[in-house]
Amino acid sequence: MPPRPRIRKNKGLEPNLYESNGYYIYRRPDTGSRHGMGRDRAKAQDAARILNVRLMKGADLVADVMGESGVTLETAIKAWLAEWVKPSPLGDWTKEAKRGRGERIINDAGSMLLENITTRWCAEYLSENHHNTAYVQYRSVLSQIFQFSQTKGWVDHNPVEPTRKNNYYKKVRARLSVAQFQNIHALADDWMKIAMELSLLCLFGRAEAVAAKYEDIKNERLHYIREKTKERSKTAYVAIELTPAIEDLIKRSRQIEPVSPFIIHRKPLRMPSRKGNRHWSQVTPDYLSREFEKLRDLIPDIKSMPQEERPTFHEIRSLGSRLLELKGTSVEDIQVLMGHADDSTTQVYLDGHDTRWQSAKGNPFTMDALLSGMENVTS
Repeated sequence: MPPRPRIRKNKGLEPNLYESNGYYIYRRPDTGSRHGMGRDRAKAQDAARILNVRLMKGADLVADVMGESGVTLETAIKAWLAEWVKPSPLGDWTKEAKRGRGERIINDAGSMLLENITTRWCAEYLSENHHNTAYVQYRSVLSQIFQFSQTKGWVDHNPVEPTRKNNYYKKVRARLSVAQFQNIHALADDWMKIAMELSLLCLFGRAEAVAAKYEDIKNERLHYIREKTKERSKTAYVAIELTPAIEDLIKRSRQIEPVSPFIIHRKPLRMPSRKGNRHWSQVTPDYLSREFEKLRDLIPDIKSMPQEERPTFHEIRSLGSRLLELKGTSVEDIQVLMGHADDSTTQVYLDGHDTRWQSAKGNPFTMDALLSGMENVTS
C-alpha cells in the first residue's frame, strides 16, 4: 500500500514515517499498523528507508504475481470525471470545481489501490489535509468517486460514508465594512471599480459579475443566471430592474477601453491564450479575486488581520445585501435578487455585519387593564 499523503509537518520525511511532538512513528504500508521509532530523526529515517524497500516493493511484486494489481484511485477519478461529471447537467463552475478537487486527490494519493483504502484512511486524509468548508467539499467528492466505483464493480462498499459529514465549521472570514469597501474602491483601476459596484448593486458573485454582458440588458432589465444553482432551481434566473445607479455604472463601463461585449473588461498587458468562446478582454473569476486581494491587503485594518480572516471579493455581495436590508428592503426581495432558493441561505449573508434588531410591538394595554386582568386570572 503506498504511503499516505504528506502534511506540512511531515514534509522531508521518508514515506510512511510521521512525526508527533518530536516522536517518530512508522506506519506499515501493507497492514497499516504503527510502530514507534524513537526521537532520533536520522535513525528513524534510515529505518523507514529500509522498511519501505522491503515492504512497499515486495507488496507490489506480490500483487502483480497474484493478479491483484486492482484499480488505482487515479484511474477511478479520471473515469468518474469523464463518465459522471462531464456529461452531467451541472453548471460549468461546479464541474470545474469537481475537476480541481479530483486532481488534488490524484496528486495526494492517486497511486493507491481502491481495495486498500479504508474508512480510517479516508477520515485521516480529510481531517489532516482539508479544513472548514474544504473538508465538506472533498468528502463529498471522495464519496462520489467511490459511489461511481461501486457501479463499476471495482469496490463493494463506500469507505467514505461512515466518516463525519462535517467538521463543525465556523466562519472565520470577516465581513467587509462600508469604510473598507470605500478605501479599496478608491485604490482600484476603473475596471475593478465597475466590478465592485456591480457586485454591490446587483449582489453578484464573482462568476456572475465577470459573465455579465451588455446584451443581457433587455426591456430595461439586466438579466443574469446564478451559476451555482441554475440546474436545480428556477430562482437562479433573475431580471434586475435598471436603477439610475446601475445605468450610470453601465455608461461608465462602456467608456473603458477596449470595446468589449462584457461589462467588466480590461486591456491585458499581453494577449491571453484563447479558451473556448472567452473574449480576450474578459476578466476571469480567479484574476478578479487575486487583484481584489492585492488591493484589500493595502488597507491597514485589513492587512493587520490573519490571512484567513481577510474579506474576499465575495463579501461585497454580503455587504450589498445588508445595506439593502438597512434601507428597508424585505428579506424576500433580497432573496430574489440573490437568486437563492430559500431564505435561510440569504440570512447567512445578512448575518455577521452588526446587530440585527428584531422589530416588536409594545403592549397596547394600560397598567390598570393589565392588573385587573391578572386579578381575574389569579382569583
